[in-house]
Amino acid sequence: MLALAVCLSATTSGGEGTETLRGGRVRESAQIAAAVRTSAPRASASIVGGADTTIEQFPFQVALYDARAGSPAAGFFCGGVIVDAIHVATAAHCVVGQLAASQMVVLAGSSSLEPESGSVRDAVRSSAMDAYYSAASSAYDVALLTLAQPLWSGSAAPSVNGVDRIAPLALDRREAAVYANPNLDPAVVATASGWGDANPAPGHIPSYPSRLRAVRMPLVPDTVCEEQYASIEQLIGSSMICAGGGRSRLDTCYGDSGGPLLVDRDTPARPPGDYVLAGLVDFGNGCAQPGYAGVYTRIANAEVMHFLTSGIGHAARSVAAQARHKKKRKKHRRQRSLAAGR
Repeated sequence: MLALAVCLSATTSGGEGTETLRGGRVRESAQIAAAVRTSAPRASASIVGGADTTIEQFPFQVALYDARAGSPAAGFFCGGVIVDAIHVATAAHCVVGQLAASQMVVLAGSSSLEPESGSVRDAVRSSAMDAYYSAASSAYDVALLTLAQPLWSGSAAPSVNGVDRIAPLALDRREAAVYANPNLDPAVVATASGWGDANPAPGHIPSYPSRLRAVRMPLVPDTVCEEQYASIEQLIGSSMICAGGGRSRLDTCYGDSGGPLLVDRDTPARPPGDYVLAGLVDFGNGCAQPGYAGVYTRIANAEVMHFLTSGIGHAARSVAAQARHKKKRKKHRRQRSLAAGR
């Protein structure tokens, strides 16, 4: 059974909209709910309008969970993407908070949050975020987790071939820029995956699936996304790319943060072998709400790619220090309603 999802809102009243960072709800076991409620990271967005899938189609997808919960289903809070044997990319807002890196665990190789045969649970040894990450604006919302043990043995990495259950997804800024261009007509169709909330209704009771889900949705032109979020005074910067939402009612949601946004390299498409990482789930104005796309950290951005490929030395602050900095800046923000990331 999936544990109760508890909403840990980091909100300020006022403003013209409700921006939902997709890391804003934490799934907990009943035994540790009271202890975790005030300290765990806020789980991000989930898949809306998608369908069940298997880990063989997304072998680079992982679930992050709180080790204190005892199981992935009870402690799941965010997604992530395997980039090599000991590193996972995720959203910075997934790791900012009082939860120490040593309390985070990665579940890889399982379609279900109830670990399947052949899956791997790997402790997180350390976490780092882009030095330019801004909790106030969600700019450069990217983090890199270093795992305690390699996810596979040997020098040859497994392949994204529809068979292997654990495999890395290459980081390629040039391909992301070419194949994930949001300003093309007709629009590029992207794919996102995760275990996030499948119910987009505002104020709803969360509906977290136990099995991995995926959704296909169009990329949204930069200027369109900028206009959409201008109505709630949210800047859409160069480190962001948008997809779904609007009339399509296709989106990521709470619990999906840090997970992959993908495009196909080949025409016709040949997933999963032709997947290119285009983004990481970040935030939205609610989930699948009319007039608003979902927002993702843009892999084609030079600074985002520099951080991911240069290692943890590029991160300027520890998780605890960044959390204190985040709280300080919030006092000076113009008030608008903010629910924590997807």
